[in-house]
Amino acid sequence: MKKFLMLSAALGLAACGNAETDEMNSSELPEMSMENMETTQDGTAEIVLMSETFDVINSSGMSIGTVTITDEEIGGVTLSLDVTAMPEGPHAIHFHENGQCGLPDFTNAGGHYNPTGNNHGFESESPNPHAGDMSNFTAPMSGVVQTEVRNERVTLSDRAGFAPLFDSNNSALIIHAGADDYESQPSGAAGSRIACAVIAP
Repeated sequence: MKKFLMLSAALGLAACGNAETDEMNSSELPEMSMENMETTQDGTAEIVLMSETFDVINSSGMSIGTVTITDEEIGGVTLSLDVTAMPEGPHAIHFHENGQCGLPDFTNAGGHYNPTGNNHGFESESPNPHAGDMSNFTAPMSGVVQTEVRNERVTLSDRAGFAPLFDSNNSALIIHAGADDYESQPSGAAGSRIACAVIAP
């Protein structure tokens, strides 16, 4: 399911100046395509902000819920996670580099989405996290998780200065068995991959 919002911006406007986004080297990211922009008569561009829902599967290939990813006007995205059958406790959640969810362990999703070659983790010796790094969430005893997670470094709509989730090989959302310690390389010692969603248009 897709929803679209409009954001007016000057054609030459660079990425929003939040602290985490400024740490990214936007020259290393793909330029903003015109595919998600429409030029108005007054010389501004309307950027189409996207919202799309993706199925989340477990290691048996069964659907356990959905994740809705929504572009934010200030930059980055918000994930609305709605899943069941999560083991109780904290779990890491990351975007990975390939839009594949091969059973049973999702290894073909590759490593963390990291187009700028940064270190992993918010608390590493050089804290400048992967584009795909996000904060842990905690599942209750019921296993039903309805929560929101922010990522200020990626985009669905291909805006300059933000890493596009819909790149040439798309991406995957991976939920891990354990928590990300926010510093171990290359992926935070978060344990096995227990759920996956293909993030593709």
